[in-house]
Amino acid sequence: MNIRQLRYFISIVDQGSVSSAARVLHIAQPALSQHIANLEEELTTELLVRSSRGVKPTKAGEVLYHHARKIVAQMKQATDDVRKEADTPRGEVSIVVPPMLGVHIAPLILERVNEKYPEVELRIMEELGLNVKEMIENSRVDLGILATRDKSSKAEYLHLYTEPLYLVSRRRAGDAPCSGTETVDVEALFSVPLVLSQQSHAVREMVEEVSERMGRTLNLRVTTESTRLRLSYIRSGVTSGVLPWPSFDALWRRGEISAKRLVNPDLIRDIYLAWPRNQPLNAASRAVRQEMLDICDELYDRGIIRGTLSIGRAEDQNP
Repeated sequence: MNIRQLRYFISIVDQGSVSSAARVLHIAQPALSQHIANLEEELTTELLVRSSRGVKPTKAGEVLYHHARKIVAQMKQATDDVRKEADTPRGEVSIVVPPMLGVHIAPLILERVNEKYPEVELRIMEELGLNVKEMIENSRVDLGILATRDKSSKAEYLHLYTEPLYLVSRRRAGDAPCSGTETVDVEALFSVPLVLSQQSHAVREMVEEVSERMGRTLNLRVTTESTRLRLSYIRSGVTSGVLPWPSFDALWRRGEISAKRLVNPDLIRDIYLAWPRNQPLNAASRAVRQEMLDICDELYDRGIIRGTLSIGRAEDQNP
């Protein structure tokens, strides 16, 4: 006896006819009759009384019918309960974000996840791009945001947006207010002292590559991995820097710096949301991912993220 046979038996009793049940079940009548014959043989009793007007359950058939209804209902309830449990966001979700976005995303994602998904525990880390990539590839985190031109086969990527890079300098007394729409040729990079990252990461790689292509030498005054220190050097006027907009948005709004988009050639990069390929996202990770996507959209609307949002990304992907 199996659940399929019980469903077939219920349908025959409900329809009062083997042929009617066969049509409802989309099964050939002889096959359906054979299933019932097998069931009667296994139980060693007749379950149906057949007549010219159809079929009715025997006394034994009525007992089986009532049990079958309960069993099928319990099976459905069990299936629904398991699916609901699997779709309920709970457990720990670890995310890693670059410094440029961490200050903007971390408070928002923490607030929203706490409010919407109280059974989800967030672990938020801030790392530079190369570290983010390594952490995702090695499944040390569930989700990460990074800029990369070298996608790994060990990760899944969802394109978020394309952003320009800016030459950022201290706004001096008498300087006109910076609207954020001004541009400057890449050539200007070679005439100012610069602060860049110590190790090779997305921004420094781009700056060094364009310098090499143009046959020019950078005036690299100081290097540091600290975003806070880079901004302090720029604010003090000791150096200029090459940064994406989210890194200095607060300073720009206070009127402390000027920022000009680097063009000729355009310095732009792609930002992705990524997760380990060998670690399918559970309900909690999918919920957090959607919140991160929504937050990026909102930061774009507020002018903190600048550039071009990805047109083709789905609102919610379920791998």
